Amino acid sequence: MNGTYRVFCPACRGEQEPQALRCAACGGLLAVGLSRALMPGEPHPFADVPGIGPMWRANPVLPISDPHSIVSLGEGGTPCIPAAHLGSGNHVFVWLKNEAANPTGSFKDRQVSVGISHARELRQAGAGGGACATQFCVVSSGNVAAAAGAYCARAGATCWVIAPAWAPAGKLLQIELCGARVVRVEGASAQELFRLAEEAAMEFGWHPLSTAARSNPFNIVGARTIAGEILEQMPPPDWVIVPVGGGGLLGSLWQGFHDASLLRWGLRWPRLVGVQPEGCAPFVRAVEREATAAEALSNPWPEVRTIAGGLADDIPFDAHIALPAIRESGGTAVAVSDDEIRHAQRVLAQQEGLFIEPSGAVTVAGLLRLMAEERIAAGETVCCLLTGSGLKDPGSVGRMPKPAVIPPEIERLRRVVQEAR
Repeated sequence: MNGTYRVFCPACRGEQEPQALRCAACGGLLAVGLSRALMPGEPHPFADVPGIGPMWRANPVLPISDPHSIVSLGEGGTPCIPAAHLGSGNHVFVWLKNEAANPTGSFKDRQVSVGISHARELRQAGAGGGACATQFCVVSSGNVAAAAGAYCARAGATCWVIAPAWAPAGKLLQIELCGARVVRVEGASAQELFRLAEEAAMEFGWHPLSTAARSNPFNIVGARTIAGEILEQMPPPDWVIVPVGGGGLLGSLWQGFHDASLLRWGLRWPRLVGVQPEGCAPFVRAVEREATAAEALSNPWPEVRTIAGGLADDIPFDAHIALPAIRESGGTAVAVSDDEIRHAQRVLAQQEGLFIEPSGAVTVAGLLRLMAEERIAAGETVCCLLTGSGLKDPGSVGRMPKPAVIPPEIERLRRVVQEAR
C-alpha cells in the first residue's frame, strides 16, 4: 500500500494494521483514510502505467503501491452532464453523473478494481496467502457480481457469486458469461447471505470481494474517486444525491470529498442526500432516529419489498461511514416509493435520454421529492449519481405499449402518425 493511506476505526479512532478487518480495541468496522496530501511536484504513481482506466490516472491516492498489481478494464472518467430539462421548472441546476458508462455498466467497477488490485498486491508481498488472490467470492444481486466476474476474468482468477434467488435474469446472464460460478440462495436476508459468504471464505480460502467494509475496508475505496471527478466536471455542487443500500457508496463519497480537501485549498463541500426505497429503508430510519452505527446494524428492516434490488440490504452494512456522511455534511436521507422510482426512470429516459436501472433512478426520485418540498431551493446546483445501466434489468420498467405493425404503405403510416398526435 502506498504511504498516503491509513486504516483506522471510525468508532474509537484507533489506528490499525493494513491487513486488519476489525478494530483490535473495540471490534468495530474499519475505514481507509487519506493520511496526507501529495506535496507540490510529487510524481503521480501511475502516470506512466499503460492500459489502466481514467480512475487510476486522475487519483494519485489510491491504496496501491505496485502498478503491476492493478486490474483495470478502463473504469472511471464517466460523463457528468447538465440535465436538459430536469430542475428547470424549479430553477435548480441539475447535473447527472452517469456511472452506467463504466465497463460493466455500474459504479461497482471502481470498487472491484481497487479491491482485487489490493488483494493481488498483498499476495505478491506475501501477506495474503496462496489462494487469496486466485479465488474470490462476492454477495450480490447483480452489479457487484457482474463487476467481480469481469475483473476476475481479466485477472485469470475464479469468482464465486452468492446471489439471492430473485436476482434478475439479465444480470445473472452477464455474470455467468464472464465465467463466474453463481449459487442462488432462497429465503435469505442480506445479512444471512453475507454470513454464508464469510463462512465459505474461511472454509475454502476465498478472498472476499463484496463491496462492504465488513468484507474488507479496501473493497469500497474505489467509490471515493467519484468525488474528485464531480469537482472537475461541473460547478461546485450544493447537493450530491446518492443511492443507499449498505451505505458504502455514500460514506466513500464523503471520504472522497475529504481527500479532495487535502489536495485543494478552499474546497466548498456539498451536502449529501441518501435515498432508499420505501420498501427497504433502514438507513433512512437510522438517520431519522439519530441512531448510532451499532444501533442501525442491530435493527434490520423487517420485510424487503422494492423494485430496486440493488438497494435491498436489510441493514446499512457501512453505517459507520454513511451516517457521519449525512451528519457532517448537513445533509439528509429520504425514502421514495416504487411508483416514484418508475416515474424517475421514465423522466430520465424521456427527458434526458438515459436508461438507468431502478437502483440508480432513486436519486432522481429523491431530487423530485426534495424540489417539490422546497428543501432544495431555486438557484442551487445538484449532482445526481446514476449508478447503473437500465439494460441490466429491463424488466423493471414494467409494461410498455406495443409498437404498431403495418405494411409498407404511406396511408397506413399516415394513420399511425395521426393517432399519435
